[in-house]
Amino acid sequence: MAGKRSNADETSADVRDMPLSWFNAEIKRCLHGYETGGSSQGRKAFFKRLIWTEAEREKNHGIAAPRRRFGR
Repeated sequence: MAGKRSNADETSADVRDMPLSWFNAEIKRCLHGYETGGSSQGRKAFFKRLIWTEAEREKNHGIAAPRRRFGR
């Protein structure tokens, strides 16, 4: 069976027309998951999504993405 693994937006084209409020809510969700997630794999997945979402927000809305390192 071919197709997407989930309904989550995964490419730049998927989020190109999203409003700033969507980006901010997604960043907040990912940051919370990273800070309070259970396993290290789960935390890393939230962190990767956080970094990607912040970079996409920077491209689409001009808000600079902060520099982040996993584990800090």
